[in-house]
Amino acid sequence: MNKLNIKVIALAVGFAFSAGAMAQSMSKDDYKAAKSRIVAEYKSAKAGCGSLSGNAKDICVARPRARKGRNS
Repeated sequence: MNKLNIKVIALAVGFAFSAGAMAQSMSKDDYKAAKSRIVAEYKSAKAGCGSLSGNAKDICVARPRARKGRNS
């Protein structure tokens, strides 16, 4: 049981360092491009909700807003 705990801790530390390295590999230009892509997708999806009304429109607008918030 003790060996298993050590392996799990080592695996968790490895994942933590790999996530940090992945985050640092994105340049400022890549970040700006991804952010503008997310905003463009949000505006496009929100524009598609224009023909709806009431609760259906609220739900339609909430979905792209949630995706935008998750990605930005």
